[in-house]
Amino acid sequence: MATASALLSSPSLVSICDKSFIKPSCLTPPKLRLHKLSFVDQFLSNQYIPVAFFYPKPQREESNNNSQLSHIADLLQRSLSQTLVSYYPYAGKLRDNATVECNDIGAEFLSVQIKYPMSEILNHPHATDAESIVFPKDLPWKNNYEGGNLLVVQLSKFDCGGIAISACLSHKIGDGSSVINFLNDWANVTRDHTFVVPSPRFVGDSIFPSQNGPLIAPQSMSNVSECVQKRLIFPAAKVDALRAKIAVESGVENPTRAEVVSALLYKCATKSKAAASSSGNIQPSRLVHYLNVRTMMKPRLPRSTIGNLLSVFSTAATQDIELPRMVRNLRKEVEVAYKKDQVEQNELVLEVVESMKKGKLPFEENDENSTYFCSNLCKFPFYSVDFGWGKPERVCIANGPSKNYFFLKDYKTRRGVEAQVMLQKQHMSAFECDEELLQFASSSSGV
Repeated sequence: MATASALLSSPSLVSICDKSFIKPSCLTPPKLRLHKLSFVDQFLSNQYIPVAFFYPKPQREESNNNSQLSHIADLLQRSLSQTLVSYYPYAGKLRDNATVECNDIGAEFLSVQIKYPMSEILNHPHATDAESIVFPKDLPWKNNYEGGNLLVVQLSKFDCGGIAISACLSHKIGDGSSVINFLNDWANVTRDHTFVVPSPRFVGDSIFPSQNGPLIAPQSMSNVSECVQKRLIFPAAKVDALRAKIAVESGVENPTRAEVVSALLYKCATKSKAAASSSGNIQPSRLVHYLNVRTMMKPRLPRSTIGNLLSVFSTAATQDIELPRMVRNLRKEVEVAYKKDQVEQNELVLEVVESMKKGKLPFEENDENSTYFCSNLCKFPFYSVDFGWGKPERVCIANGPSKNYFFLKDYKTRRGVEAQVMLQKQHMSAFECDEELLQFASSSSGV
């Protein structure tokens, strides 16, 4: 089996069969031509959020690989065109940091042939690296280029007949909840052309307005050059055991999957960093959780709302982390967040305002303090995205966006947890061998 780096660097492995630009099937009306970006949208970088879905061989009559790829591409392009009518900002371009011009330039669509079996990608010892082959080259987590498309899709056809559908969506327009709404609606239209896309609500700058024109703020850049990402599977039975154990020891009622798994990952990550340091001591650090505030708004916003409707909560550690105490602190911070006005007292907005005053990036760490981030995507129905070929065999998020990052999402059963962990290389070896972690998780790529 080839190494992941050899796979990704092989010029003969991937051949681009077609590159198209898919416009909305109906023109965007003049009154919707300008989409105003909120304060939160503006301070976010121009990064793409990259998600990919792997499907076994679709049952089609065509025996020729090229004709089958063309048939599937045509199906996806027609449904994408229909879906973009409702998701029109993704078919526009950035005019400046405060405005998307919804001019219907469309989404970029690539059709590629991969001369490699899908199973060998998914079962590769370094699968999270090998899976990168199904994304447009060098695009995931990168800041989108000047005038670039805000949505880029790649359809990949493997030698075995399996396919992967990847989508890179501009973070300027929406968060993870926005992404899964779009992907599910697109899949529904592909599966049933009579499906009527519910009209999503684009909040624009109506909730977090920016008072002084385009925001000029330091831009965070994706940097994973010295990092490695691992996928960890926490089976449902192991998660339930961990939750029960921590419930007894912490006094927290019904600790969530995200609370216990993120606390465990954080503990093991800080231990691995200490093991690699000259002193061997735990460094002061904090764990920052991103928070979807749609249901915390007054009045509550529907889940179909599109935008960056985010806040954060965090907890700090200055010594060895005890899981019961960490989970207790996480629960306390969530309860505090639910009591706050998530417009006037939004911790993410306050962090950005304070960092801008100092000319720094939000959550910027220094030599004395480390910051770890967690995006909890559990309960987001990624494994329900069905374009007509059943549920995906695997869903992956491309490597990134930076070191010390945890992505949590449902495993296939919707009860276990799949974690993608990005750490610096010198810390990962100790992390993945941590005995406490291995009690509850498997790092096997083929599960």
